[in-house]
Amino acid sequence: MRKLKLHPCGKFNERYEEELTIFTTDFGRGWLLVGLFLLFLVIPFIFKPYTLYVINHIGMAAIAAIGLNILIGYTGQISLGHGAFFGVGAYAAAILATAVGFPFWLSVICAGVITALVGMVFGIPSVRLKHLYLTIATLAGQFILQYLFVQWESLTRRDHASSGDSLWT
Repeated sequence: MRKLKLHPCGKFNERYEEELTIFTTDFGRGWLLVGLFLLFLVIPFIFKPYTLYVINHIGMAAIAAIGLNILIGYTGQISLGHGAFFGVGAYAAAILATAVGFPFWLSVICAGVITALVGMVFGIPSVRLKHLYLTIATLAGQFILQYLFVQWESLTRRDHASSGDSLWT
C-alpha cells in the first residue's frame, strides 16, 4: 500500500525541479480533485445564472493571470501585449460559436489554436529579443491587435462609426 506524501511546515526546496512542481503532496492533489468535482459536477446545478456568470469571469481572469505568471514569473520577461492575445482567443471563440455555428467545446479548442498561431506570428520574429526590446515588441502587438479588433468590421461585425466609439476612447 502506498504511503501518503505529506511534508511539515517550513520545508524548503533544495533543487530547482522541486520548485517547479505544482502539487508536491497528496493533500494538494486530493483537494484539486475535490475542487474539479465541485466545479464541473456540483456548482453548475445548484447556483443561479448570475452566480455562474461571476464564476466564469473569475475563471477567465484566473487563466489570464496564470498565463502572465508563467511568462513573467518563470522567465522574467515583461509582456505588455498579454491582454491582446487573450482578446484574440475571446474573439475567435465568440465568432466561431456564433457566426460559424461551432459547438462550444470545439470553438474553445479552435480559439486556442488560433491564438497560438497569432502568437507565433508575433513570437517568431521576437524570439531573440530581451528586456526592453521584448516589452516594446509586445506593446506593438497590443496596438496592432487592438486596431484589428476595432477596425476589422467584416470579421467582428462591430459598427464603430454608428456607436460613436473610436480606437482611443
